[in-house]
Amino acid sequence: MKILIAGPELITKNGRYMDEKSWSFMKAFEMAGIETEYFAYRLQGMFRFVESDKQLKKLRHRFINKRLLSYVKHIKPDILALFKGGSITADTLRKIRETTGTIIINIMNDNPMLMGNFNAISPCHYYFVKDTYVLESLRKIGLRNIHYLPQCANHHIRKPAKLDAADIEMFSSDIMLMGSMYPYRLRFVEELMDFKPALWGKGWARADNAGILKLYKGREIWGVDKTKAICGAAVSLNPHHPLNDIRGTQSRTFDIAACGGFQLSEYKEDMEDLFKIGEEIICYRTIDELRKLLKYYLLHPDERREISLAGQKRVLKDHTYDERARQLLEIVNN
Repeated sequence: MKILIAGPELITKNGRYMDEKSWSFMKAFEMAGIETEYFAYRLQGMFRFVESDKQLKKLRHRFINKRLLSYVKHIKPDILALFKGGSITADTLRKIRETTGTIIINIMNDNPMLMGNFNAISPCHYYFVKDTYVLESLRKIGLRNIHYLPQCANHHIRKPAKLDAADIEMFSSDIMLMGSMYPYRLRFVEELMDFKPALWGKGWARADNAGILKLYKGREIWGVDKTKAICGAAVSLNPHHPLNDIRGTQSRTFDIAACGGFQLSEYKEDMEDLFKIGEEIICYRTIDELRKLLKYYLLHPDERREISLAGQKRVLKDHTYDERARQLLEIVNN
């Protein structure tokens, strides 16, 4: 079997690829003895400015679609695995489907009803979503190629890390939140200012709040540093996007658990089937409940450690890329 992965350009930053999902699935397929090749449909390196220029972007996308069609015909993969694939048009996918024997799948890590190319869902043989709400909603309108595949963690790179003195100085915190600044997330942090959470991510420097700027660590974190920030925090906060995560949970949930980190996560219904809530992960439903949980768990390190170890054990057993690749191929093969 041969799988052609179509994802963002693989650019490394701090020892890890910036787009870990497509790379991690590729490695999981290879570990299963499957031949893989990679096709970069979106620029992320020194030429990423092309994606911001409307005219250049339009020309590049036209070129990329022609090149992908030609490349699939040339190498004849058994499976074309798209990761979001926003610039790959429905017309291109239909041509691949009509002129080759390649099975087209899309592993969509966002809500396609909110973002992504909705028209490109139907031409796929299999379209995987991370949220059962999205699964049910798309099936209700007659899309029969929709399947549920929860997020996961790459346990080869998301694992407990020992911090040296310099790391402790940089990454140690009582409470940590990593993620880009959005208005809803800014409001969330403002409710927790008295806990002084360390903030990592893009956009926080734009906050019109002197207190927020004091909490901001000054940059995004990738790769090894992301792992160190998780391992250096007594508590990692895990709020969710209110429109992108309806019942489902994001990859950060699994990344924190895989690192052996303790998290207080916003409750999502799909978590009931992924973790033992209260034993492997602690969830909150309101900001008041979160405040109470923070006060309690900051004072009970032994309980944090017990829950963290249980959560890590669950991820290693059920929620790795190796396991997701197996589940995906089982669906396709059946």
